[in-house]
Amino acid sequence: MVDISGRARSGIIVLPCGAGKSLVGVSAACRIKKSCLCLATNAVSVDQWAFQFSLWSDISQDQICRFTSDSKERFKGNAGVVVTTYNMVAFGGKRSEESEKIIEEIRNREWGLLLMDEVIVQRVCCQLLYTFGLNTCFFV
Repeated sequence: MVDISGRARSGIIVLPCGAGKSLVGVSAACRIKKSCLCLATNAVSVDQWAFQFSLWSDISQDQICRFTSDSKERFKGNAGVVVTTYNMVAFGGKRSEESEKIIEEIRNREWGLLLMDEVIVQRVCCQLLYTFGLNTCFFV
């Protein structure tokens, strides 16, 4: 959450279906103006989140990247949005060379915001927070 002074804090957004959780998440990402890692449950949700960022922000298309088993996009520059699945970042097995490079970029980047969609169904949340050293986190 962003407090009245504009400083980012962690928080949990709980709203019913269709109430605007995606819009809140995209707005928070735009407000802090730092790189955002958005985790979703599956590739369809990844596409939906990427679309929401395109719809509700002025972030350029080449700064909104998908990282799934079928799509391995990278953004250029200092900041952007990576939308991926929990499984893609939590997977501990052997990866393709391209996937390994992208996951290393994800691990080494300083993230300003972590958006975690459908977090209630995930077991990897605490591990991810620790792995990526995040202190600004929205559960949507």
